[in-house]
Amino acid sequence: VLEEYKTYDLKLDIQKQILDNTINNDLIKRYPIKISYQKAFLKLFMQKIEEGGNEIHDDLYAAYCRLISLPDKESVHYRHFLIQNGTLNCITLKESTNLISQGTTGLCSWQGAIVLSQWCVENKEQFCGKNILELGCGVGLTGMNVISICSPKQYIFSDCHPTVLNMLCENVKFNFISNKRSELLNTSDTTSKLQLQLKYEQTNVQVIDLKWEDIDEYVLKNSLQPDVIIAADILYDSNSFGALTLGLKRLLASNNYAIFAATIRNEDTVSQFLEHLGNYDLVFEECSLPRWATSVELIYAPVRILKISQKI
Repeated sequence: VLEEYKTYDLKLDIQKQILDNTINNDLIKRYPIKISYQKAFLKLFMQKIEEGGNEIHDDLYAAYCRLISLPDKESVHYRHFLIQNGTLNCITLKESTNLISQGTTGLCSWQGAIVLSQWCVENKEQFCGKNILELGCGVGLTGMNVISICSPKQYIFSDCHPTVLNMLCENVKFNFISNKRSELLNTSDTTSKLQLQLKYEQTNVQVIDLKWEDIDEYVLKNSLQPDVIIAADILYDSNSFGALTLGLKRLLASNNYAIFAATIRNEDTVSQFLEHLGNYDLVFEECSLPRWATSVELIYAPVRILKISQKI
């Protein structure tokens, strides 16, 4: 945003408008993004103003002083994702400030989830009216995009870490329950893997506690037959590939498939997963990246989109 103003005078009224639509936005004040990001943004903003020879608005100083008075260490923060052509205008997610927290990486949105979200949006005909199961869903970014824009018949979020599931349920309820288009159907109990169930517009939404080694048992008990299985950034621990691949083998039939987004941090790890697929008579093909992912500078590591299916 600030780069667009580098050749323009940042007069007081423009400064005020930018501030009110960012740091002082009601949504940001109620559900703040990382304080460090806010401080860095304001610092750069004031630097640009000074470079243009303009006076800095008093409200910018006040906002910066407010931010630097806050504690440096925060355990959680929020992220806000704007949506076009969806039933939601914005997805707000509560996340852990630390990339690894309480022994899991699932408390924040990773790059693969962002890329997979965009891929699903660009291929929404594959999800409209379908039953979707997401494995290792984390805090819920991909699923909320799919539900809002692609209108599936059913969407099942699944994860197995209790803290991740708690934060996921918070995010699902925050984004969907307050909406007049939704109806809460069920919450968790001690005897069921079902953590949350609601109806959002025409989509039946569920959050379930599902370990990959328990997929076979869960499929038998619940007659689970997803049309599409999706997952993002779950291919980082080769020790889990046996259970994951066996679970995929149980879920996949001749008429369905899985879409995985994998951020390639270690080629050998992904290669091991692909070998596991072959051992279970599963095949894969590469899908094109979404247009957005090939044009922005947010890609810190390459991402591959894999379509996985039963070997014919």
